[in-house]
Amino acid sequence: MIEGPPKSWDRLVDVIVVGSGGAAMTAATLAHDGGAEVLLVEKAEKFGGTTGISGGVMWIPRNDHMAEAGIEDTREDALTYIRHLAKGQPTDDAQIEAWVDAAPDALRYLEANTPVEMQTVPNFPDYYYAYGIPGRRPGARSVEPVLFDAPAALGEWKDRLSSRVADPHLGGVTTLAEDMSGDALTMGDEIARREAADVRAKGAALIGRLFRGLLDRGVDALSSTPARELVVEHGEVIGVRVTHEGRDAFFGARKGVVLACGGFEWNRELVRAFIGYDLKSLSPPHNTGDGLQMAIEAGAALGNMNSYWGQPAMIDPEDTRDGIPVAQFESGRGEPGSLIVNGHGERFANEALPYNDFPKAFGRFDPTGVSFPNEAPGWQVFDQGVKSRLTVVGIAPDDPPPAWMPTADDLGTLARQMGVDPERFQATVERFNEYAAKGEDPDFDRHRTGLMGPGRVRPLDRPPYYAVQIHPATLGTNGGPRIDEHGRVRRASGGVVPGLYAAGNTAANTFAWAYPSGGGTIGNGVVFGYLAGRHVATRPAKDL
Repeated sequence: MIEGPPKSWDRLVDVIVVGSGGAAMTAATLAHDGGAEVLLVEKAEKFGGTTGISGGVMWIPRNDHMAEAGIEDTREDALTYIRHLAKGQPTDDAQIEAWVDAAPDALRYLEANTPVEMQTVPNFPDYYYAYGIPGRRPGARSVEPVLFDAPAALGEWKDRLSSRVADPHLGGVTTLAEDMSGDALTMGDEIARREAADVRAKGAALIGRLFRGLLDRGVDALSSTPARELVVEHGEVIGVRVTHEGRDAFFGARKGVVLACGGFEWNRELVRAFIGYDLKSLSPPHNTGDGLQMAIEAGAALGNMNSYWGQPAMIDPEDTRDGIPVAQFESGRGEPGSLIVNGHGERFANEALPYNDFPKAFGRFDPTGVSFPNEAPGWQVFDQGVKSRLTVVGIAPDDPPPAWMPTADDLGTLARQMGVDPERFQATVERFNEYAAKGEDPDFDRHRTGLMGPGRVRPLDRPPYYAVQIHPATLGTNGGPRIDEHGRVRRASGGVVPGLYAAGNTAANTFAWAYPSGGGTIGNGVVFGYLAGRHVATRPAKDL
């Protein structure tokens, strides 16, 4: 942090937005529409942030599209559902209420005033629908962007934005609705047409539409311009030191700075300090906690620091980037004919849990054994019935198992290849199979609860058997500076840090540890980007 203004500013604007994901672009949009001159700075070469490679879904209770799906929603039910999920965790009820109240307005505003256009995802219930949590809905709170013709809308700018989804199991040019309905499997010609025409879906479509709105407004955006330090005068944030075109530059902000530049998941030191165990990361590698560290230096109060948007990950050791194996999204978890064990060969969680929750089981401490029995990696074990139906970690049903994948006709041999205790492992599978034959799982209740619905069980009884390592991973951390109902960063000593706002994964998550449903990440960020951008524009302009 730099105390006092520099001798001269390289540039002066009203509002500086750090980052370029959904939260950042929304904040920039609202700040501009509130009359502020806005500059957006992005660390990476391409704009889009984590949103740009995501599924592009937003979880927005009471959104206007719910009526089209014939589903009613209420403020009270949305609050009840979120509060129930966040129970026991430090969170701010005023922040939750501000989010619930603003969520439908934020989406309505973007659809009315920018190229953003969303649609419901049919048959996509809240993630904890099967748990009977009050306030849940069977669908339509999650909305996704419609397809986006990038060349027609963006021209030369199209190559400056993220263009493909990171999850290989989601189609790069298909909507989530098409993926979930199975229509994508029969759309070969249409998919080829979209790919040739550079039609974009999911996060790439959402970012493209938001960015087109910024271009229409004349908002300036600089890529390859990482923010390094906040500039502060008498406790008030008045600018940012950045690296631009290979040199230090000082950008002044007469009204304020919005930090919306991702989490800290790619900073191993911070992950170990706050999460407590290593995570594989499925987000862009630029998310190293820059916003968090700037906020800490400015005196921010912190919240939710031991939490993250969870996602189990698998690794194909032959798929590398710069010589390092690439973490991939899970595949096949919770399928009938499969289970997951730890390094001792024992099950440790319901395999059908929401993907946000399953990775947390890796960090569980056993006070009886004074150990962390589920230390990564674990093993996903499945039989030929699964192998013949699904692509698992890039291996198609008809592909032979690669040399690195443990494969055996009997469980004892498979256990030895995995390096787990054969007796424990065989006892685990035998117990699972005994109850799975009756459609039951008394140990982890998998037959009753799971992601969006009950899980499914079937005995592993169709050899050969296969195993793939599975690791705790993250789509992004969600702890950071605590914010108020306007997105202002709270000061640890009380009050707020004047001129400093945060949104998205840079800020403490509105939902505490929880991931209420698909799009909880982007919905959380976009709504507080809306609130922060709207509020910062109302601040008196400081004479710099």
